[in-house]
Amino acid sequence: MVPGVTTAAVQAAQAFLAAGNAFRSAGRTADAIASYRRAIEIAPDGAAGHYNLALALRDARQWREAIVSFRNVVEITGSRDHEAMQNLVFTLARAIEHGAEPFEAVPPSPPSGTAPVSIVVCSVRPALLAAMQENYRAALGGRDHEFIAIDDARSLCEGYNRGLARARHPIVVFSHDDVELLSPRPFDAIEHALEAHHVVGIAGAALASGPAVMWAGHPHLRGFVALPGRDTPGAVQATVYGLECGIVGGMQALDGFFFAARRDAALAVGFDEETFDGFHFYDLDFTYRAHAAGLKLAVTTEVCALHRSLGNFGEDWRRYSQRFARKFPSLDGPRGANHHYAAQLSSRDNAVRFLRQMRGLARA
Repeated sequence: MVPGVTTAAVQAAQAFLAAGNAFRSAGRTADAIASYRRAIEIAPDGAAGHYNLALALRDARQWREAIVSFRNVVEITGSRDHEAMQNLVFTLARAIEHGAEPFEAVPPSPPSGTAPVSIVVCSVRPALLAAMQENYRAALGGRDHEFIAIDDARSLCEGYNRGLARARHPIVVFSHDDVELLSPRPFDAIEHALEAHHVVGIAGAALASGPAVMWAGHPHLRGFVALPGRDTPGAVQATVYGLECGIVGGMQALDGFFFAARRDAALAVGFDEETFDGFHFYDLDFTYRAHAAGLKLAVTTEVCALHRSLGNFGEDWRRYSQRFARKFPSLDGPRGANHHYAAQLSSRDNAVRFLRQMRGLARA
């Protein structure tokens, strides 16, 4: 029963839904769309009407309305309809692959300054490091910077502490060596986000509740990550954690494959190289302690970054998760539903367009 709708109205809406389903099965897409619209007029808060309308609109390649209709389902269900969210992401990717941009593209934030940047990376892979440095230099656009490459780190915490101590600039970026920045002017976006926050990442969680950055699951996750696509050379998998776009504050934990901090804030927090003397938990420990200390953390979706790793959660990770649990015994919540809403795009350019369109949808 839809709240605020009489039994007779519900029955009428269901009749239009059934008719729409029959029309869609028969290939009569226009009639299906008309029937679903009538169902929504009668029961505007009925998720089924919006969902079926979205499917029919996608059949008709009416991309914008289809995506907005899937978003209506997500909003009506309080983000509990994960299938609708996945369909939203898939439909937007299909639109882009068909050469469409359904939403007004949101331009990048204007340059907020030219603060120099220190980039700290721990790497024992010279080819990957060289490729990363070449990509970052192009993305820096002439901004003053320094690379601090640590090739003998005993752990990521130890290496990052050593790199941070050597950093000379007010913005410090901590990055894996297998990251490629795809969007234009990413360091402008980072500087802009750091104007009102102390630590900024690409993906994270508004709630830290266990031994992983994304442990709390939805609806607490935010951000966007690009991953290598499957099977097709050059393809990119766009992975979306939520509909919120732009600079999203209120984070308690950030994924460590790429994050930035004000140098003074990073020095005040530091990395716990005694407890985490391996290559796990450097990011969750650092960002959660920064949050607990009253620093402001944010995710920015103005940076499109490709990460060539899915992480390793084997025996070594489990051993360090026990150390984390002993250090933070209050973070003992159950593991939430962690949905990676993903769609494959044929190129890096289309991945950037996808993220721009996600930002456009957020404003639509």
